[in-house]
Amino acid sequence: MLDLSNIKAFDLKEKCGVVGIWTETNQAAYLTRLALASLQHRGQESAGISLFNSKDKISTYKGMGLVPLVLTDKAIKQLGHGKSAIGHNRYGTSGISSLDNAQPIEVTNGKYQLSLGHNGNIPDISMIRKNIGSGKKIISDTILMSSLLVQSRPKYKSWEDTFSHILPQFKGAYSLTILTNDGSVFGIRDPYGIRPLCLGKLPSGWIIASESAALDAIGADFVRDIAPGEIIKIDSSGHLNSCFFAEPKRPQHCIFEYIYFSRPDSFINGKRVREGREESGRLLGKRIKEKKLDPDIVVPVFDSGFPAAKGVSNELKLPIIDAITTSHYIGRTFIQPGQENRIAAVSGKHNIVPDEIIGKKIVVVDDSAVRLTTSSALVRGFKNAGADKVYIAFASPPVVNQCDMGIDMRSKKELPAAKYENKSFEIIEEKIAEEISADAVIYLPIEETARAMGGEKEDFYYYPFGGPHPIRGNQYEFPLRAKRINKSKICVFISGSGTNLQEIINGVEKGDIDCEIVVVSNKEDAYGLTRAKKHKIPFFVVPYKGKLSDKSNRKKYDMELIGYMNKIKPDLIVLAGWSMILGNSFWNEMKKLEITAINLHPALMTEDFSESIKTSRGKIPVLRGWGMQVIKPPFDQKWAVSGVTVHQVLPSEYFDVGPIIMKAEVRRKPEDTLESWEKKIHETEYILLPTAIKRVLHMLKYNIDISKGRFPW
Repeated sequence: MLDLSNIKAFDLKEKCGVVGIWTETNQAAYLTRLALASLQHRGQESAGISLFNSKDKISTYKGMGLVPLVLTDKAIKQLGHGKSAIGHNRYGTSGISSLDNAQPIEVTNGKYQLSLGHNGNIPDISMIRKNIGSGKKIISDTILMSSLLVQSRPKYKSWEDTFSHILPQFKGAYSLTILTNDGSVFGIRDPYGIRPLCLGKLPSGWIIASESAALDAIGADFVRDIAPGEIIKIDSSGHLNSCFFAEPKRPQHCIFEYIYFSRPDSFINGKRVREGREESGRLLGKRIKEKKLDPDIVVPVFDSGFPAAKGVSNELKLPIIDAITTSHYIGRTFIQPGQENRIAAVSGKHNIVPDEIIGKKIVVVDDSAVRLTTSSALVRGFKNAGADKVYIAFASPPVVNQCDMGIDMRSKKELPAAKYENKSFEIIEEKIAEEISADAVIYLPIEETARAMGGEKEDFYYYPFGGPHPIRGNQYEFPLRAKRINKSKICVFISGSGTNLQEIINGVEKGDIDCEIVVVSNKEDAYGLTRAKKHKIPFFVVPYKGKLSDKSNRKKYDMELIGYMNKIKPDLIVLAGWSMILGNSFWNEMKKLEITAINLHPALMTEDFSESIKTSRGKIPVLRGWGMQVIKPPFDQKWAVSGVTVHQVLPSEYFDVGPIIMKAEVRRKPEDTLESWEKKIHETEYILLPTAIKRVLHMLKYNIDISKGRFPW
């Protein structure tokens, strides 16, 4: 039993920034500090770093206040040198502000030790608390999680096995970075993917962080978002591996991350946050037109409201006037602990400059409104400054439910719009306008807010805006397979050397990929067949004879392959260097047989036949084809980035389209040669394909039918 007597009991709910770093340079603590500074907007209450030091021990330094004040040069020197570290900025949403609540949380149980940083919240920990044996009446979710993981570690063969078995007990939102006593760094995202978490590549290491802005701060390249329900491990030698845990859920990324919390320059789930906010502003401008309001100028509430104001300005073709001067020394008022602190902060944060608003009808644009503390003060200030009319426009819906997934909304009583949640949208706008004495209030409906952020409302966690609760609400029901399986069988289609086949074989032999393998090749001299023979893997050669342009012959070939699939009965087909386009007669039959098929593509691609794709380095063309046909053009044309995609193959009139299972960016550097560039692409394939296979097999483990292409990856 763990002794928790030295841990004070507070019910904490966190909305924070987390970082995990492995670097060959031994400067993990220094790099973690830089990354945390770029995530200061996510938490201003406390900061801390845990380092796996040169003595093979975890040491932690944390304190109250901002990163530069806590993590000084002296503190970094005190931590010492090491390759592995995690860091945390805390935004406390409940409980008192004290060092006891600062993270990372470091816990020891005999020879096992871990340090954990948590972004999110577990709404109900009462049932789990019984498992820890604590006599405390109340204990924080983060301390409970850390303690239960360490207490359970001796029961399991590895840390990742421990996480896979214990974390499903925690129903809620969590993005974690964890440092363990073997020098490994872990990044873990809950099965809903509520809080953001991404992976980046350093010249000599890796970084896991809440937002891509942290990657930019230390010169790392964005690779990809960590998938919902994924555990990423970076071991003490820098080797990266992934696994998946817990019952799959429909992803529900927190829409507040796009609206308010994340930095506008961050790149989350294929979307630049700033672009989403500007688009929400454009849609908000359309609503202002529909209401036949006639403002003269647009006034942004800096800083987070500016992108939306820009969108409103462009749509209405009105000038932006910066009539609000914002003090950046006050901090973000929404994340100030306590309503009294928020009111005091608002009073000192915004100063209204009257010069260009006197006698004008103004529309004041903000990203959102929770308690309306800032909005009420601004309306009074603008009217006192001489504005003729003051319209307040929010680039999101009214907040009617308190959030218990990591945002500070403790009760509906402090949410003014909640009083009218059963009224029409227009009545809510009228009532809120009366409450804050504005001439009009304009909100953006959730459907349009979600569309601006790149999805449908069902793709997001939007409970505060009146949506379903991901934990307490009805769960999304996935279609189930007619046949159940004990052990998955995958059929790898190859045409060449089989280097990716070798990575799959390695994963199976290490026990990392739980499946049986069968190989099919359309070429008798494919070296991949030699690999199959060496590892005693069954294989079939199905050569194509005749011209590729002969449609009748191609259809016969499809039927021949269908015969082999009926004989092999795989659960998953993996196209890994397969050089033929198979017809819809083949793919339609695979759907009937509930056989999922995925393809490895050495470039970034979209689900549909779009001509371009957005990346962390801007928009690039989508390349379709094989091998060097798509690897070479980004090098020749000096693109900033390309990448690798694993996508699902379905019947289609196009090729290289289909639902995206996983994709990873690869950054092109000025010093790259064609040889080094090709090597980077292939190295990324060797990591991404096995990870994507494990993600698919995880769904099959839960008997989910993904063969029809309807799974919300």
